[in-house]
Amino acid sequence: MKSKNLAKIMIILITALFLLGCAQTQNITEEKEDLVIGSILPLSGDAAPYGIPLQQVAEFAVTEINNEGGIDGKNLAIVYENGDCSAKGGSSAAQKLISIDEVNVILGGLCSGETLGAAPIAEESQVILFSSASGSPDITESGEFIFRNFPSDASSGSKVAKQALANSHSNIAILSEQTDYAQAVKNVFKNTLLTDGGSVVLDEQFTADTTDFRTPLAKIKSADPDAIYLIAQTPAKLGLVLKQLRELNMDQQIYTNEFAAAEEILESYREEIEGAIFAEPAFDENSPNTAELISRLKAEYGDSVTAVPTVYLATTYDAVYLIKDALENCGEDTECIKTFLYSIKDRSGTAGKLSIDDNGDAEFEYEVKMIQDGQTAVII
Repeated sequence: MKSKNLAKIMIILITALFLLGCAQTQNITEEKEDLVIGSILPLSGDAAPYGIPLQQVAEFAVTEINNEGGIDGKNLAIVYENGDCSAKGGSSAAQKLISIDEVNVILGGLCSGETLGAAPIAEESQVILFSSASGSPDITESGEFIFRNFPSDASSGSKVAKQALANSHSNIAILSEQTDYAQAVKNVFKNTLLTDGGSVVLDEQFTADTTDFRTPLAKIKSADPDAIYLIAQTPAKLGLVLKQLRELNMDQQIYTNEFAAAEEILESYREEIEGAIFAEPAFDENSPNTAELISRLKAEYGDSVTAVPTVYLATTYDAVYLIKDALENCGEDTECIKTFLYSIKDRSGTAGKLSIDDNGDAEFEYEVKMIQDGQTAVII
């Protein structure tokens, strides 16, 4: 009798273990059936106030997609890696995402250095690298698997240089950060200025860890230029330079980039940034689609998400949906996805109409603006 009971108990235990194993296998299978892509963003350091909101926007779009049934019945998931706003960080992140996580598509980077660091690895592995925020002109020639729906800063640098000359500011001092993005856009500005008859009286640079700019600023002050072209990698760094410009009683016209309109600059350095001229992507942040997105993001994450210029939020949101459509059309076949992305023409999105050219670049323009009374105003 005891042996029969023991046998029954053993059968029950074996059955339970079998069912548990099946459940675990099913869970593993379900996890493997997720469509997983990678993402490279600066999630620490000075650029994190940009990287974290873009991570939130990407997750917001992913949640929407999955709530609507996912992609062919599978959930979309993103593995995030910290690119640290640097080429080294971008390279390391891409290596991990491709070799360990085995992703076929990477969203990012945000900083141009991240994207340029990741690009050779993605290109060699024939993995799609799609940036929604990197503007360096050098990205244009970085490979046939490298795409972006954010405009090249080549337009930004040239338009600001032409505006400086139009304002009779022909003798310019340059102060720029030693990063891929800052140097690339600086070179465009400088070449345009020189080609069109201007001159560069000083070309000073600073490293990413610099906090004291008084030595290069003193040199610039002594040179007495008509204006200063100031290019930093982050709004935080731009703010430090503006503060020390003010302390040295330097009142030259400032030309810079779209960080002039960043919320933290307008709030903390309103007096220092007043009158600055810059270029940013031509973009209607008051369009119904954009206004609706921003309203929903604020409801989900609070006002901190909008510390990032609205165009970055819109392009990141659009990029996730563009990747979703590519995966629906191609699965994870990157040759097919590449062809799909090159075929994008006049695609409607939150950031407006998108066309992608033969270099994988967005056909997207910049417009020149000025800070007036703490607000941005379009010049041309």
